[in-house]
Amino acid sequence: MASLSANQPDNLPADLTSFLGRRSETQTVRKLLSADRLVTLTGVGGVGKTRLALRVARDVRRAFPDGVCLVELASLKDPDLLPHTLIDALGIREQSAPAPLVLTDYLRPRHTLLVLDNCEHILEAAADLVDRLLRAAPKLRILATSRQALMIAGEHVYPVPTLPVPDVDVRLAPGSATQFAAVDLFAARAAAVVPGFEIIPDNEQAVIRLCQRLEGIPLAIELAAVRLRVLTVEELAHRLDSRFELLREGSRNLPERHQTLQALIDWSYELCTPAEQTLWARASVFAGGFGLDALEAVCADELLAEEVILDTVAGLTDKSILIRGEHGGRVRFRMLETIREYGQARLRESGSEAKVQRRHRDWYWRLIEKAAAQWFGPGQEAWAALLRMEHPNVRSALEFCLARPDEVRVGLRMAGLPWFLWTALGFMTEGRLWLDRALAIDQEPSLERVWALGTAADIAVFQGDEAAATALIDAVHDLAGRLGDPQGLAYATHMLGLRELGTDPSAAIPLLVEALERYGRADVPADYPNSVRPALTIAYLLSGELDRAADVVEEACEQCKQAGERWLLSYAMWAKGFLRLLQGELEQAEADLCEALQLKRFTQDSLGLAFILDVLAWTAAASGDCERAAVLLGASDQAWQSIGVPLLGAKHLLARREQFENMARQAMGNPGFDTAFARGGQLTVEDMLTFALREHRVSPVEPRQADSLLTPREREVADLVAQGMSSKEVAAKLVISRRTVDVHVEHIFEKLGFNSRTQIATWVAQRRAPESPNR
Repeated sequence: MASLSANQPDNLPADLTSFLGRRSETQTVRKLLSADRLVTLTGVGGVGKTRLALRVARDVRRAFPDGVCLVELASLKDPDLLPHTLIDALGIREQSAPAPLVLTDYLRPRHTLLVLDNCEHILEAAADLVDRLLRAAPKLRILATSRQALMIAGEHVYPVPTLPVPDVDVRLAPGSATQFAAVDLFAARAAAVVPGFEIIPDNEQAVIRLCQRLEGIPLAIELAAVRLRVLTVEELAHRLDSRFELLREGSRNLPERHQTLQALIDWSYELCTPAEQTLWARASVFAGGFGLDALEAVCADELLAEEVILDTVAGLTDKSILIRGEHGGRVRFRMLETIREYGQARLRESGSEAKVQRRHRDWYWRLIEKAAAQWFGPGQEAWAALLRMEHPNVRSALEFCLARPDEVRVGLRMAGLPWFLWTALGFMTEGRLWLDRALAIDQEPSLERVWALGTAADIAVFQGDEAAATALIDAVHDLAGRLGDPQGLAYATHMLGLRELGTDPSAAIPLLVEALERYGRADVPADYPNSVRPALTIAYLLSGELDRAADVVEEACEQCKQAGERWLLSYAMWAKGFLRLLQGELEQAEADLCEALQLKRFTQDSLGLAFILDVLAWTAAASGDCERAAVLLGASDQAWQSIGVPLLGAKHLLARREQFENMARQAMGNPGFDTAFARGGQLTVEDMLTFALREHRVSPVEPRQADSLLTPREREVADLVAQGMSSKEVAAKLVISRRTVDVHVEHIFEKLGFNSRTQIATWVAQRRAPESPNR
């Protein structure tokens, strides 16, 4: 009998003793199994369903006095032999009665757990037999693994997630990567392959990158670790572009389908219907994720009718090929990159890759056109959220255009039209890249080229790249004039005014007024003329014409509020706050600037955030709250670093910044100011917002007051974390468990209002710094 009962030897794989991660998953499945008689673990191949099931089985075996029986089904080809396979696994002697009846008679009085491993290829037979056994044997419980749910009454489906990996956008403290289960697994498997292997500062980033590329799939990580016999971690991470070729070798004691990544995915592909195989291949053209409407538009044709797409998607989701999620009230699907790359190979083999890619490009071209027409309006926040989600697909569509000479003109249009995608949503550097590439490839005179030049000039101005801005503005003005394009001439005049604003605000005024007039005569979306008004307000402010500035900014606010627009309104409120500051109305200035910040929350507009933080800092200095001013200046300085030149290099604005910074420095003294400034530079974007809006301070108490909130052990842990130690290293240093260290870190976060180890390090530095005499 293949059993895990307490009085019999385990038949688990030897490496289960080094089962890593999955503590919370194990606990969750145990709870489910205590409440439900059938629990099915689903998930993509190699995600660790079997290992999790076996771990749970071992943990709960004492609760089943009649045994815990593992039934391995992967090698079973004939569904009719399923009952006989269970009989063999249970060690039942051969009977003359029908096999299902033998099973029900045997299991009816017994308190037993069956672990049915790999049901997906005999799904219908497994579902029928499981249903029959559960009805007949009231004490029986079943834990199944399958890439697809059994879909019978009483089943609780638990999708097994991939192992956690570090987020690509999060900076980790050195040595802390092993707190993520994927990295920890790689380290353990690598040490088994290369004795003495450790994650050290020299290889940590390569290991993180590798685990991110493998998306936390345990089998893929283990197959990759084997390659360390012949490759360094850096070489391995670099070669993962050809992962199916690279990850060929595995353990000989694994099932054949698990010995290479190719075989693993082949197994899943063969279990799909022809329609599912076709949709899998075609859906691989999407990057990041996609909605059902996009899938129907791009993937349906005479071979795969639109009306069958929904059911086919359901089948692929059931088989864990597509992963379902909800974002902003929309259902979206995605593939793990490993699954997507396999589908892309199948799509190339089909000969229809270019055709599907063109339909994909057309869908996102239409999406951009629609977004441009509706951006200035009440749907702006929804468009911002959708465009952020669809950004990988827009990028893929642009890559398609620029790789084909006959499609570049469409690429010019796609990159030039959505200025808001690059500027408002925080992709300025990337937008400049696409525009520069498209403009270099297609140099023929066209209206698309005019607009692309204008948008490239817009970005260059906001990046403070004066030389490029001048060349691009001249080019768009010249080409628009030659083509007689009134829209392009209005755009060029607008950009001329923005450029002058940085050096000579009084010279910018007539250009911006002219741009408004030209936009009024041209057929352009309302966001173009309304984007002139905040700039014109600043030009009047810096020229000392405060009354005119007040008139223009009120008109800007009114236009935006009537339209239900929020992004340009945030700039108008910023300009209004600046005006209040110059008028000495400091409380109202902060209120206006905070409203501008609130409006920024739905975008990732680093430029607008930096502008607002700067003027908010000036307001704090003018109000006498110089520590707040220093923190805000540090935060804005960090924001400007991601954009380019602070305050776009505008000398009049830089002079204002210097004036208020000097005011704060004189009040605090250089050491105190520098400490507060550095603290601001360590804030995350969300921390910047919450601090600036006074929702809560990142450190709600002074460093030495906070010190008294921590226990001696917590202070000790904080000091070691500040040195860049990982939880594992802290645990070794203090001779405690890593879990205990993690608990201490969580308590520190809770007590001090922190959410990152970087903030702990900053706090420790502040605690050790000498008191400022002016503090």
